[in-house]
Amino acid sequence: MIPAAERKSPLQKRFGLNSIRYKLSLGILLTTVTALLVSGSVIVLYELRDYRAHMLEDIQVQSNLIGQASAAALQFEDAEVAAETLTLLQLSPKVLAAAIRKPDGTLFAHYQQAAHAELGTLQHPNIPLLLSPGAEPEIVIDNDLLRLSAPILFGQEYLGSIMLITKYGMQEHLARVLGIVATVTLLALIVSMLLSYWIQSRITRPVMLITELANWVVLKRDYSLRAEAPASNDEIGYLVQAFNTMLNEIELRTAALEVSNRQLESEAHERADAEQALRSSELRHRTLVMTLTSVVWQADARGNFVTDQPGWSAYTGQSAAQYLGKGWIQAIHPDDRGGVQSLWLKACEDLSPFATQLRLWHDLDAGFRHINLNAVALKDTAGVLQQWIGVIEDIHEQIQSTQEIRRLNSELEQRVEERTADLESANKELEAFSYSVSHDLRAPLRSIDGFSQALLEDYQSVLDATGQNYLARVRAAAQRMGILIDDLLKLSHVSRMDIARDMQDLSSIAAEVIQGLRESEPERRVKVQIEPGLQAYGDARLLRVVLENLLNNAWKYTGKCTKPLIEFGTQQINGSACFYVKDNGAGFDMTYASRLFSAFQRLHDSRDFSGSGIGLATVNRIISRHGGRIWAQAEPDKGAVFYFTLQNTQAATQGERHEAQTHPAGRR
Repeated sequence: MIPAAERKSPLQKRFGLNSIRYKLSLGILLTTVTALLVSGSVIVLYELRDYRAHMLEDIQVQSNLIGQASAAALQFEDAEVAAETLTLLQLSPKVLAAAIRKPDGTLFAHYQQAAHAELGTLQHPNIPLLLSPGAEPEIVIDNDLLRLSAPILFGQEYLGSIMLITKYGMQEHLARVLGIVATVTLLALIVSMLLSYWIQSRITRPVMLITELANWVVLKRDYSLRAEAPASNDEIGYLVQAFNTMLNEIELRTAALEVSNRQLESEAHERADAEQALRSSELRHRTLVMTLTSVVWQADARGNFVTDQPGWSAYTGQSAAQYLGKGWIQAIHPDDRGGVQSLWLKACEDLSPFATQLRLWHDLDAGFRHINLNAVALKDTAGVLQQWIGVIEDIHEQIQSTQEIRRLNSELEQRVEERTADLESANKELEAFSYSVSHDLRAPLRSIDGFSQALLEDYQSVLDATGQNYLARVRAAAQRMGILIDDLLKLSHVSRMDIARDMQDLSSIAAEVIQGLRESEPERRVKVQIEPGLQAYGDARLLRVVLENLLNNAWKYTGKCTKPLIEFGTQQINGSACFYVKDNGAGFDMTYASRLFSAFQRLHDSRDFSGSGIGLATVNRIISRHGGRIWAQAEPDKGAVFYFTLQNTQAATQGERHEAQTHPAGRR
């Protein structure tokens, strides 16, 4: 038998694609692949056709629904209601943009995903929708976009038109289908290969074993090997027996010859080993000499090359005729030659060490490389200069790295200056906006509220209950607008005010906030647990705003609980200490958690819980300016937990004065 460690025979390389095993495997593989390709192609074509039909049907249904829902808005020219109707399309992630136009082609309302600003042409009022009353819907597929244009009808009345643009996604769907088909194909191929292996083990394996054994005997001349006799009594079994008999005869006849040649082979091996050791020693010696002298050069007392310089020649490519004498200077960059010659002459006169940095021609790169050229004078016992010994140190990569770092630093400084200018401009615009809000908007609101109150007081007997209710609602709306303006100004102020960091007692601040809430609603009985001794570095005013908003939210959203509970404490998360405010109130659906810290985004109806949607935006901005982050976990009707971290340092961050203005995040 062949040793297990050396079962792989060179016959596999000799026969290659002509082996019986390969032909049998190829036949099974081709049959399987052909069947899979045909079935896979049919499946892919069917899936693509079905996907296209589904997409067309889906966009038509959506356009019909939006069109019918917007008919009333078009009739009464209520663009706000139409815009709110289009906003419902955000529930369908594939809808990228939508627009509703009047019969004259002007834009009435539009919707567009923020991530697809390149579709901004939908907002252009001068782009007409080329549809006439009674026209059939028009569907256009452009690249990966599916666009539907359809009229909006109320009975037989043509009210306008609607355009929807969705992501077609055919390529992605094709990729998924191809992935499934490829996976099934791979599994089928694996099964076919296992089947092929099983067939080979029953049919081709005995033949391959005999063939490999014969080849092994020829290569190794080991006639003591024998083939395994198969269990079958067929032609293969007879072939194995005859082959073993032949090997036995050859073994007997070659035994004597092997004994007589063994000594000769031993002597030949010893001689070959000695020659190989000698060649290896010579190669190591030559390599060592060339390595040590590859960057070493010699010059006489006058600085001339007078002997062979193998290291210099290997580096620069100069021949002896070129570098002898002062010819070696020609390998230096033309811009560096003058300075090097002056330094070299001065070193030869003063017998001082020579060291300079220059650009030297490198034959392998076919270009100049930065090097350090160093040389020392060798003197005899009398102090007379005999020769110069020099060394080339290649520093090209170091120079390039230094230049690249300088370039990147220059670009970074320029970007910082540009960013600083942008931030200063944004801050000025924000200040102008704050001034406009605080002065230009408050006066009309005060007038609306004041005159409404005057009407209620002076003409109460004239107005019926409905009129008084309308005026009360006008006053309430004006007051809510005033509160919203105050919150916006507060958010703007938080983004621009300087931070005075110091150690703050968060437990005391939280206790003061809770005491104020109890005084504002003395009839409520709320259990509050505040962990004592909670401290952090930060601005006292801003941290009070954070706790006021978080604890106010907890107080508000536990208003409908029979046993309200509010907690403020710390918790270790991933090895870091985090503060948290926890309540057992209304909670919210984590599906909409991404909207939690966006301005004007509310997760509860204002009729159930009042608020302007700015509170958590302010909290997020303050936490961010303190180098921390805030996140939440909640479940509907089971309460919510708000976690936040603060940077534990007394110094403000370096970029705090010119930090970028980010979109503020709203409260839940």
